[in-house]
Amino acid sequence: MSSVGVVTDSTADLSPEVQARLGLAMVPLIVNWDGQTYRDKLDLSPAEFYRRLRTSKSLPKTGAPSLAAFEAAFREQLKEHTALICLNLAAALSGTFDVARRAAESVDPQHIFVVDSGSVSVCIGWLAEMAVTLGNQGLPPDEIVEQINAARGRLRILALLETLEFLQRGGRIGRAAALAGTLLSVKPILSVHDGEVAPVERVRTMHGAVRRLVELVASAGPIERLGVMHADAPANAALVEDQLHQRFPDLAVDRGELGPVVGTHGGPGVIGVGFLLAR
Repeated sequence: MSSVGVVTDSTADLSPEVQARLGLAMVPLIVNWDGQTYRDKLDLSPAEFYRRLRTSKSLPKTGAPSLAAFEAAFREQLKEHTALICLNLAAALSGTFDVARRAAESVDPQHIFVVDSGSVSVCIGWLAEMAVTLGNQGLPPDEIVEQINAARGRLRILALLETLEFLQRGGRIGRAAALAGTLLSVKPILSVHDGEVAPVERVRTMHGAVRRLVELVASAGPIERLGVMHADAPANAALVEDQLHQRFPDLAVDRGELGPVVGTHGGPGVIGVGFLLAR
């Protein structure tokens, strides 16, 4: 019987425990900082990264994994599986998807399916979990990809930033510039959908922004799954989770921490809510 393995990149923000439970392989993105190169989450923990980021005058730069890193992961996984599905950070946000696609062509294009998640963080993790579950049910990889692409359209992320400073410094502010104003005096809320980061609202206080973030999630319609991620902001993340529980008492809320690559662009203090809209 054929088996389908699943590979993700480090921006899925899955804990090592979840990776082990699901049998996932993870390929880390790269963080370059003050002449040093770090593998996302492996050489630089989130706690160490955010502590340094809050005081550093220099801003790290992020990069996609190397072609060789994906090729090695694919070859290793093909020792145990007859086909692979690789789920990556939105192609519109990073070159990671393209590197994974080229690695698949080099290793075994007939049996490796590279999928653009169109998203980041917890939402990639959910798609990876779906791929594992469907693979365990015996579905062939092309049908798994079809179901993943259908679910991808129902994924949303709303992110509350302490400041737009890091998006601006990193040159990735894009359409979010519409929210800039006085960068340090507002708390911007952005959306991530289908690889596009777009402005939603700006709120003057963090307390008000947390409340508004939850209101926006609740107004999105029936929701099947919820997750809260944060960048060195556990207290505010807990507050968001509590308010979501009040709004959605029947749903569990997944929790996690944004890693260094995502944190480079959003900065410390980010709180993200991922959700999967019901069919």
